[in-house]
Amino acid sequence: MNTLECTIVCFKQSGMMFPILVITSGVLISLAGYFAVRDNIEKLRFYWMANVLALFNAPVVYFSMACDMLFFLKLYITYAFLVLTGIFISPHLYRYYLKKKYGYERDVELERLAGLERVYLLNTSFPRAFTMGRDVFISAGMLEILDESELMAVLYHEKFHVLENKTPFLNKLKFLTFLPFSQEKIEKMADEYAIRMIGRDPLERAKKKLEEFYG
Repeated sequence: MNTLECTIVCFKQSGMMFPILVITSGVLISLAGYFAVRDNIEKLRFYWMANVLALFNAPVVYFSMACDMLFFLKLYITYAFLVLTGIFISPHLYRYYLKKKYGYERDVELERLAGLERVYLLNTSFPRAFTMGRDVFISAGMLEILDESELMAVLYHEKFHVLENKTPFLNKLKFLTFLPFSQEKIEKMADEYAIRMIGRDPLERAKKKLEEFYG
């Protein structure tokens, strides 16, 4: 009996067939919700729900089967463990790296301007801005080349990522479920949020300055 035949037999004999089908239906309904809603944050939440349900389905399938030949499922469980370990550890390692290499400190004024919980000023002349969890990092170099409206456009772009990250591990679960969602799509959503908050021109000027700096 090959792996596919073994899988089919195990599914038929499994007492967990109904829960597996219910969870799979939940994944499909969540994906339908993603395409149905127009608000970008709501879209991401439906995508997150689809990922969570798909991820929950994997161990249910695994532990409901008795096939010794389901090597690929055992391999996936090992892979998932390694990915989850990386998801939890990598942010702490990167923060440590940033602190040692550049140093950073909170900027209360920038927090107030954009209505953000925590903004950290990164001590480097290279213009950079990124978000880790609910913390926004922006470099001294970015403050030097942008005017106030351009800076606000960048902060609003990052604020979208903060809102996105309030949904736990939203952009990481795809490495476990393989449900496609490109980072380019998320960046476009963040740009749309910034445009809605402050207008297109400041964002386009900020992008142009960054392109000119990095050549």
